[in-house]
Amino acid sequence: MLQFYLLSVFANLMASLTLAGDYLGEKLPFLGCFKEVRTKRSARMTIGIAALVVGIIKLFVLAPGEHVIIVGDFLPAAAGIIIGAILLAEINPAKVEQAGEPIRKISRTALTYRVPVSIAGIVVALLHFLFPEMAVL
Repeated sequence: MLQFYLLSVFANLMASLTLAGDYLGEKLPFLGCFKEVRTKRSARMTIGIAALVVGIIKLFVLAPGEHVIIVGDFLPAAAGIIIGAILLAEINPAKVEQAGEPIRKISRTALTYRVPVSIAGIVVALLHFLFPEMAVL
């Protein structure tokens, strides 16, 4: 389904740009608007939920020309799930602290590496846009 393919690319790109908005806003001034988005809790929550839900659904919806069900769009789906979860964990630190020690460790590690993860998400979104029929992308 072409519409869901483009939604996946857009959700991954927006979530990645939001997650690294402060870093990218300093390095590339034309991306300064994402620095503002990082200050708005509701925007981060909406983008995080959208990326997470689209990532989960993307495991089962194929890109144009794909014939392999789960493996075909694994990287875009995984990127959406991971980046959406990091955005949501960043918004609700109190809930993360109540969740238990393993969740706290994972959250601290993910938030420490949020900029490299988001740059990887941008790369996956762009590669998925450029090569929709490639297996695993």
